[in-house]
Amino acid sequence: MTPTATAAMHADPTACLTALRAEFPHFGIVADPARPIWMAVRGDALFVRASDAVTLRQRLQQLSGR
Repeated sequence: MTPTATAAMHADPTACLTALRAEFPHFGIVADPARPIWMAVRGDALFVRASDAVTLRQRLQQLSGR
C-alpha cells in the first residue's frame, strides 16, 4: 500500500470501511474509529481486531494468503 493510500485510510473511515468490505467480501467488517476499534468476522470461528483500518487490512491479507 502506498503512503498516500495509507494516509487516505486514516483520513476517511467511511471510505476505508467501504474499501475493506469490497476487498474482503467474505468477512463482516465493522468499525468504531472514534474508540478506535476495527473488527472483521467470518463465520463462528474467526474474529480479527485492530486499532486502525491499515492494521486490519494487513491482518486480513495475511489470513487470506496475499
